[in-house]
Amino acid sequence: SKFWVEFYGHKAQVDGSWKTFPCLDKEENSECPFCQAKDIFLKRYRDAKAAGDTAAADMNKELVKKFSEKKMYILKVIERGKEDEGVKFWRFNHSYDKGGTLDKIMNAIKVVKHDVTDPETGRDLIINISRNQMKIPVVQSISYPLESTKLSEDENQTNEWLSDDRTWRDVYSTRNYDYLDIVVRGYTPVWSKEQEKFVAKEKLEAENEVPSSNIEDPSSEIEMGFSKEEDTNSVPVVDTTQSTVKVTEEEEEDDLPF
Repeated sequence: SKFWVEFYGHKAQVDGSWKTFPCLDKEENSECPFCQAKDIFLKRYRDAKAAGDTAAADMNKELVKKFSEKKMYILKVIERGKEDEGVKFWRFNHSYDKGGTLDKIMNAIKVVKHDVTDPETGRDLIINISRNQMKIPVVQSISYPLESTKLSEDENQTNEWLSDDRTWRDVYSTRNYDYLDIVVRGYTPVWSKEQEKFVAKEKLEAENEVPSSNIEDPSSEIEMGFSKEEDTNSVPVVDTTQSTVKVTEEEEEDDLPF
């Protein structure tokens, strides 16, 4: 019925790069350290507001935003001109001002008054992209050609694409509780061969517990579907020494497939 799926994730900067992590609470129905941190600061925000402490309330309000889950959408698409690359997954943010990417797509569909997703009589969508002041690609507008277009003139190719049953879980890895707990605390998760678990890179380097040869870069970890360890009841402790935590524009980057 819908040509997209809703997705909830958390955005955080890890080792200098912005990453999106599936929310364990929304997507896995399990404890999520991001959501636990959000609840902590939400309570502090309400207490500060009740006490009339505007500065503390504002600081905790920003922290609630920082750790809150973000609503996104994921579409499976074919990029014209690069059909040989096959089905791609496009993830982008929900926009509460009704001016987001999905809103632009739906507006184009409303104007054309046609099922653009039909493999025989549908239409391509023309996505116009430019970079903002942060050099991040942003969808400016979405339009459509006048003519209908088949998904492919090759019937075998069409069937191959339509039978692709992969979901976002096959392309976006879900990290376990311990990994995300390290991220929430502001550290960089790395896999320790010696301890056989994810640990904070900064703590290992500071304590000089293990040689660098026993640490693996998490970017090389491609295993999907991590599960939370049993003993993970500790509440995340987040460094709040900075008076204000701002959500930058870089966090709003859409995961463009092209």
